[in-house]
Amino acid sequence: MPEEQPPSPLGARSYDELSQRLRQALAWAGLTHRELHRRVRRLRTARGSVDLPAYNTVYRCLLPGRKRLDAELVVDIAAVLLGMDVAAEWRQAHRVITGHATEAAVISVADHVPAGDGRFVGRQAQLRRLLEAGPDDAGVWAISGMAGVGKTRFAGEVARLLAERGRFADVRLVVNLRGFDADRPAADPAAVLEGFLRRLGASGSEIGCLTLAGRSALFRRLLDGRRALILLDNAASVDQVQPLLPALPTCMVLVTSRRRLAGLDAARHVELDVFTPEESVELLRDGIGDERVDAEQGEAADIIELVGRLPLALALVTRRLAASDEWTMADHRDRLADLRTMLRLDDGVEVALRTSYDELAEPDRVLLGLLAVYPGRDVDDHAAAALAGVEVDVVRRQLDDLVAATMVTARASRFELHDLVRVFAEKRVRENVQARVRRAAAVRLLDFQLATARAALVTCFPHEAERWEDLPTPAVRALVFDGPDEAMAWLDAERVNLVVASGWALSEGRAEHVTRLACVMTSYFEARVHVSDALALFGNAARVASGVTRGHVLNGLAMTHWQRGNTAEALAVLEDAIKEFSAAGESDYVVNLSGNVGLLLTSLGDYRAALPCFRQAMEFAVARNNESFRARQLCNIGLAEMRLGNHPAAVDHLSQALDVTRASGDHLCECRTLDGLGTTFWRMGKDTEAWTCYEQALAVARQTHNRADEGKVLNHLGVLLVEAGRIDEALAHHRQAIDLAGEIGSREGVLAANNDLAATLLTAGRAADAVRCLRRSIESATAADSRYELARAQSGLGDALFAAGDPVTARKHWQTAHTAYTEMGVPEAVEVRDRLRSDARSTGSSPGRT
Repeated sequence: MPEEQPPSPLGARSYDELSQRLRQALAWAGLTHRELHRRVRRLRTARGSVDLPAYNTVYRCLLPGRKRLDAELVVDIAAVLLGMDVAAEWRQAHRVITGHATEAAVISVADHVPAGDGRFVGRQAQLRRLLEAGPDDAGVWAISGMAGVGKTRFAGEVARLLAERGRFADVRLVVNLRGFDADRPAADPAAVLEGFLRRLGASGSEIGCLTLAGRSALFRRLLDGRRALILLDNAASVDQVQPLLPALPTCMVLVTSRRRLAGLDAARHVELDVFTPEESVELLRDGIGDERVDAEQGEAADIIELVGRLPLALALVTRRLAASDEWTMADHRDRLADLRTMLRLDDGVEVALRTSYDELAEPDRVLLGLLAVYPGRDVDDHAAAALAGVEVDVVRRQLDDLVAATMVTARASRFELHDLVRVFAEKRVRENVQARVRRAAAVRLLDFQLATARAALVTCFPHEAERWEDLPTPAVRALVFDGPDEAMAWLDAERVNLVVASGWALSEGRAEHVTRLACVMTSYFEARVHVSDALALFGNAARVASGVTRGHVLNGLAMTHWQRGNTAEALAVLEDAIKEFSAAGESDYVVNLSGNVGLLLTSLGDYRAALPCFRQAMEFAVARNNESFRARQLCNIGLAEMRLGNHPAAVDHLSQALDVTRASGDHLCECRTLDGLGTTFWRMGKDTEAWTCYEQALAVARQTHNRADEGKVLNHLGVLLVEAGRIDEALAHHRQAIDLAGEIGSREGVLAANNDLAATLLTAGRAADAVRCLRRSIESATAADSRYELARAQSGLGDALFAAGDPVTARKHWQTAHTAYTEMGVPEAVEVRDRLRSDARSTGSSPGRT
């Protein structure tokens, strides 16, 4: 008999399937869960890892129904059970599944709780229990109950009342975990933590370098000592929630779920049942008035029981009663009774929704169904019109009807569906509307999104019009924008929807839409730097693109990895892009990409190697008469020369770049060039000229919504303010720069501003604060492999420690910085060498700055 083969992860298409393969491996190896746990810990201890999993963590990894799995734990379990040589195979299987689950990483974190509709009714005993909890009882509150029982509304009311009392007022974090979304996967805890950390000021690149455990640890550190209220709405499981808990005495976490999360450590549970009869009557009275309820008390009681006293169902019926005087309460009672008998359902929500649905005009029903099929989080009226294939004026009236029927919720100028309404409506549209009609609606919406995204990008970045003029665009009516502000507002509002639409198009076989959208959005992500969304969009496109288009997509993906702080991955992907262009015989594009190779080399601190790359790219731009691209390479050369201390050459190239970029209308390059000129002048001791350049750069950045460069310029203005003795203003500028860079995930922005903040703190005599600041910089720069900023942080920490009276440790950090600066060939090496040679140093002197 042949020997039984060990289980393989190949072919697994979900985390649950991969977990099943691990269970098979456990049986094949003949180990118990306890022995597996011991061996995993020994494996990690042997390689020096401090992340030793608890027994429950390993045990849960092998349970059925998994919606997420930690990649490193999967690999370690497989290595223990099957041998170290299988690690790569299992890691790749996890990556394949992660590619299929991209949508789970698309989440939206808010800093406020949405206001509920109308007055809050009922639940007074439960409210008192939470509101009267003392400071030591903050912790985790798990709010559970059936669908439609009002968990989200209850949690929102708790948050509102706590805010009125000034409790947990420092931080508010709200996220929908999508635990029971019929169309979209549950939110990935790692992605949720990224959203939380961004709100708390961490950079996207810093976050991207962290494991799930690392993100949880950073989350706890950033919340330590801050009064925070965190709402985790619609949770799927304990596994999804556990990494999101800060476990700090100053934080209250409200978790809502349709399941009772019994395994949630140290949580206090609040179970919401349907309304009592008294609460149900109170809701009716609040909606239609005492007189009407008192006149038909029997009929009111019947209606309450027919909808099962479920708050959502009762609210729907109440609004329907309030909207019509022609139907008496007896009429509504009889209709609900007839429907319930006919449908043979006990679900009051189904009955209530069916009642409202049947009253809709047929076009409104179809629109509701199409909105339910659409996987985006919300729509505006123009997207709804494209979906329905009607004029905007028509769809606006339809949306008004749906809002009035409480089937759709209007929030400002956008519209969204409750998840129960979405499930209900999608079932009916699939039953009643032909598949070809649904497909045609999807195509219309995808085409509208692509055409409008292109129109918005050309409005914001007119120099890009020529770049994509050969890219086919659907022949649909795109929105026309009244200037860059309006266009950028549309892109910001639709960003998540566009990423979700990309995944939707991928599943529908619309490969051309996926790749075109990725190409068109390149400039947006360059300016706004939403790393996770960019990775999802370019990742979708990379799976289906080929030839020259694949080269463009991989280039965008590479630069996104660079923005994230993963330069090694960026170089690998960029190499693949170059191979695609070479295979297609597109030598021009190969030369074109040499400029991006140069940017990656500068990120590694190799400015001398970057210069030939920039010059090669500039020669290509000159030969092709591409003025915008030539300006960018002139700017890149100038910045590299500045880093190397060649200030006259830097001014010459940057001045040329400024003239060319203003003529071509490339405002992104104009802002960076002005900022570079300002820094060069500052290094030359020309503070007046530097200030003028920085002010002009700030104006351009704000005019074009270029938040990444706005933060950089604010930071550099802070440096000049220190020179003028305006310390408090300088500190404010540095902190504003850190906030901006953190929001968009700019690794270099956060690191540079943090280093300059520390230098300003030291100038202000706050050496201890500077030390703490610089230690954070060293940790982040090390994780991101940012050699220049790491050297600056080491040098600055030496200065701060010297000022704090620790010259021995200071010298060690100066020596580390001197070695790094010398390897990079930058002039800061001389400054640090002089410090090392000096026996004494004034505590008021400042470290070198960018």
